[in-house]
Amino acid sequence: MDSQQFKQRESQRQNNFRVVYDYSMGLLWLGAGLYFILGKYFGSDWGMDSLTTTLFGVASLCYGVFRLYRGYTAKKNN
Repeated sequence: MDSQQFKQRESQRQNNFRVVYDYSMGLLWLGAGLYFILGKYFGSDWGMDSLTTTLFGVASLCYGVFRLYRGYTAKKNN
């Protein structure tokens, strides 16, 4: 195997890792966003007002969707 093939395989492996990482982080942020938005219904009290937790939840949801989209486009371009 020459160095060009090695570089190509290594690049492909890194891209696959990035896709898996983006998907997993996207799901994690989506879960955190849902938890903060729906936390008042679960009975969890963070000692913050409802507006703060809702804003953080919406920001987390948006970031989660962004990470999922980034993983999807990276997978599609491979």
